[in-house]
Amino acid sequence: MAAGLASRLKPMTDNFPKCLLPINGVPILEYWLTAIIRCNEFDGIFVNVHHCSTAVVAWIEGYSKMVGKEIRIIDETSGLLGTAGTLFWHGDPTEDFMMVYADTYSYQFMEEMPKIVKFWKECPDKPIASLITFPMPEDSSAGAIETDFMGTITRFIEKRDDGLMAWAGMMFGSPKFYSELRKEDRDLARDVFPRLCGKINVIKHVTDAYDIGRGTI
Repeated sequence: MAAGLASRLKPMTDNFPKCLLPINGVPILEYWLTAIIRCNEFDGIFVNVHHCSTAVVAWIEGYSKMVGKEIRIIDETSGLLGTAGTLFWHGDPTEDFMMVYADTYSYQFMEEMPKIVKFWKECPDKPIASLITFPMPEDSSAGAIETDFMGTITRFIEKRDDGLMAWAGMMFGSPKFYSELRKEDRDLARDVFPRLCGKINVIKHVTDAYDIGRGTI
């Protein structure tokens, strides 16, 4: 997901997409695409665009040509669908998927991605979705999560300060997840996950996740 407006980073992102902001000189989107391609477990890669879409598409086309891998664009220039809306309208309900916010970063998750993806794909009794979590940020600007002793999510409340861990903007979903989406849903954390408590779990907790949108990198 790379279509956000980056309103919390203005004026730096007035004319620049946050997914291309650099970490150690490398665009954050490049870290994600490189990790996904190296993982070699995905049949297709899709990136949605909206804010500064011309610049993002041009960068993706150049990167795609450089690495020799097709990357498909979901063009939301005419209107943002939201994270849930993008999956509702453009997801493939016959396939498992991984979704990440392109303004988040976790070296730990990227390094362990092949192992985590393989576990998800081969799990015979997987839930409809599994989330990656990280410690609740100090500004409480993430969805607070509580789980039972088995890792099943029992509580998900967007932007609360009473949780020990939060959603890191990364998830896996099964085909059954799509049947839980509603046409009016826009935001996964606000509209979808809270009503799926008991049906979704935590697959990995990382300690190094950062959200460039919160200015934490």
